[in-house]
Amino acid sequence: MLPRRVNPLQRAQEASQATAAARKSIDAIMSASRAPWGGKTSLSAPQVEELEKALRALEAKVGEREMALAEMENKLAERDRMLAETEALLQAREKVIDAMRKEQGAAGSRGASPAEMEALTKLKEELDRQEASLKEQRQSLQEREEFLNQSEGALFEKMQAQQEKETELEQKEDDLKRLARQLGVLKDEPKEPIEKA
Repeated sequence: MLPRRVNPLQRAQEASQATAAARKSIDAIMSASRAPWGGKTSLSAPQVEELEKALRALEAKVGEREMALAEMENKLAERDRMLAETEALLQAREKVIDAMRKEQGAAGSRGASPAEMEALTKLKEELDRQEASLKEQRQSLQEREEFLNQSEGALFEKMQAQQEKETELEQKEDDLKRLARQLGVLKDEPKEPIEKA
């Protein structure tokens, strides 16, 4: 028996939950690093490491969500192609039925047998059922596309927020290094020589 595949939407929801947890961790550290009346406080090394770890986890989850969205887009495109093929088949069948009706009307005197009429009735019922199914699938596809668009928008906003946090962290790290150098705790790193080509 094959292992059951994880639904991409389920993976996206799990990633969203992990993102929320990472965001809470980041917010807790950031609120602890801010002085209540605008004074200057700094993050400890473990807090910086924890914040970087949370950011990396957040970045990984964003990547997973992007992959899940891409997979869903591929599935939706395949389903859309299948719906288009089914629609073309239905239109062709309708044309055949219309042609048969016109032919029967032109023949006039020659009536269709009860078996032919029953077969045509069943074919029409099947076409009507397939048309209803096709409309339902189109509606479902449209709802999924709207969900994907909303998810992409939310993902973009979260990525922007993550980039802003990363920039802020890099600035704080630079400030901490500069302060440590001023206090003599950290020595200046030697500059690497520039290699000549």
